[in-house]
Amino acid sequence: MELEQKSEEKVEDKSFKKLVNVAVVIMLVGMIFIALYTFFFDMQAAIETLIANQYVALVRAIFSLVVIGVCVYLVKMFLSR
Repeated sequence: MELEQKSEEKVEDKSFKKLVNVAVVIMLVGMIFIALYTFFFDMQAAIETLIANQYVALVRAIFSLVVIGVCVYLVKMFLSR
């Protein structure tokens, strides 16, 4: 009887820890997305400030292409697992 109670407590404890870990990961991913969103637009503003007007569109396009490339690579890496 006591053995059954202990095993049930261990299962509940593991499931609670797993739930907490999932919640923490979800919050961290959300914070990462917010940081990336603000970084992207701040970088666009920095490009506009630092680069001569005739090259702003080109540098923005290159930066956006690099961001897309990194995102596609990361998605492929995570989906291959």
